[in-house]
Amino acid sequence: MGKKDIYLDILQGSLLQIRSVSTHGVFFKARDRSVYYESQLIHEFYLLLKYDDFNDLDICFLNKNARWYYEDCSEKKSFLYEHQLKRISSLFSLVPEKMRDKLEWHGPEIK
Repeated sequence: MGKKDIYLDILQGSLLQIRSVSTHGVFFKARDRSVYYESQLIHEFYLLLKYDDFNDLDICFLNKNARWYYEDCSEKKSFLYEHQLKRISSLFSLVPEKMRDKLEWHGPEIK
C-alpha cells in the first residue's frame, strides 16, 4: 500500500462512520463522540492527498493529528480506533529515511 492508499483507507472509514452516526437521532449523536475524533483525524486530508511523495505536511500530520488521535481517542470512543492506528503505523513505516529525523515520536504501539 502506498501513502495515498493508506490515507484513502483512513478517509473512507472515517467518512462512513461520520455518515452512519449522522443518520441517528439527536440523543445517539450527542452520546457518540467518534465523529469528533474521526473528523479531527481527517480534517487536513485535502492537503495530504495532493502529493504522491512524503513531504513536510505528512510529517506534520503524523506528529500532530495522528499523535493526538492515538493519545486522546480509544476503542471506547471510536470503534475505528484500532483500525486507524494500524493505518497510521503503516504511514510511519513509509516515511523516507531522510525525513525520519523530523518525526517527534515513533508512532502508535499496536496491541
